[in-house]
Amino acid sequence: MKKLLFCIGMALTLSACGSDHIMRFNIDQQQQNTKTTPSYEGKSHFWLWGMFQKTDYNLSNVCPISGINAIESHWTFYDSLMNGLSMGIYAPESFSVYCN
Repeated sequence: MKKLLFCIGMALTLSACGSDHIMRFNIDQQQQNTKTTPSYEGKSHFWLWGMFQKTDYNLSNVCPISGINAIESHWTFYDSLMNGLSMGIYAPESFSVYCN
């Protein structure tokens, strides 16, 4: 019984995923994101529970003419697995940028 509960707990812990959606400026003037494929995808690497992220991203080159509509960050299965196995020492996070 203890092994079964341990296995269920580990499966639930490692299967965790999450998502954040960031929109710019005034919400009433914002266009809804109708694109299903992002214009740019990347990955951020966090070390020691997010204290030492040194990477700055210049996203003005991604959408130079139309501007950025939304930025979405999410944790894939791989991201959650690496975060869980390292107990937060290494925590990758994927992100997507959508142009207007």
